[in-house]
Amino acid sequence: MGQVEKRQDPRLPLRMPVRCEGWAFPSHRTLGFTRNVSRSGLLLEAPQVMAQGATTHLRMLTGTRIAYAEAVVVWTSEMSPGRMGFRFTTMSPADAFAWGELLAFQGGPTPRSSLRIPIDLEVTCHVPPGTRLQGRVENLSDGGLLVVLPQAVPPRTRVSVAGPAWLVLPPVEAEVVWTRDRFHKGGALHGLRVLADEAGKELFTIGAILRSFFG
Repeated sequence: MGQVEKRQDPRLPLRMPVRCEGWAFPSHRTLGFTRNVSRSGLLLEAPQVMAQGATTHLRMLTGTRIAYAEAVVVWTSEMSPGRMGFRFTTMSPADAFAWGELLAFQGGPTPRSSLRIPIDLEVTCHVPPGTRLQGRVENLSDGGLLVVLPQAVPPRTRVSVAGPAWLVLPPVEAEVVWTRDRFHKGGALHGLRVLADEAGKELFTIGAILRSFFG
């Protein structure tokens, strides 16, 4: 088991998708999610774990920007399989600035437990008793979605949101939290709260894969 390094920078809890690339992985890349982040590194959970001392290239979805960094594994733990502690070794000034902005927000008065992922994904929203609205998701997180629909749906309405057939993902049940009647890019904005935790995680993972691997 690797030794945990002394912590110099404060850790901020955040679930954020990160793609790791390197020869240490059988497929040369894997997708993981952070448990916490700091100025000097992050704690990652991933299906494939590298050995302590291994280096990798990280692609991090910080929100509206994808930041890149070279990093080294400083610790792993047999008590927590799948977790790795990374320390950044190289990051460009622009990426360091984006990372710093993310940390400043997470260290502020209204931090997020899960990062919002900007995507553009067509969806069908089923509104009881029998209305079907074609719309699109502009961003998503573990617990919610920002959806544009052709007409306003009142808050507290429960809806079912289905993605395109090629995603092979079951519809997710959600509740409209807020609606902006003014139209935005051809539709009305809606903030939806996902009612099933596991479905929310699936949506978050799908969004991360879409943005990280193909974005």
